[in-house]
Amino acid sequence: MPGMQPTAMKTEYKLRSTPRRILRVLGIAMVLPFLIWLVLGWLPGIPSIIDVFGVTGLKIPAGIVIGGLLLAAIGFEDF
Repeated sequence: MPGMQPTAMKTEYKLRSTPRRILRVLGIAMVLPFLIWLVLGWLPGIPSIIDVFGVTGLKIPAGIVIGGLLLAAIGFEDF
């Protein structure tokens, strides 16, 4: 029946989009704290990321941010 196909497509899209939505939210949640800290670190009273981690320790927050951006990129595929 022609009327059944759009419903099946909507159900398939919802099932496929739920993990992507989770990846989007998780990726953005991983990146957002470091973005806020970066911006607030320019204010005089708040220590910057470099002050806390040092130049050699920047690989820790950078790895977290890159991982979050990769998760968000996978989640936003075919958006």
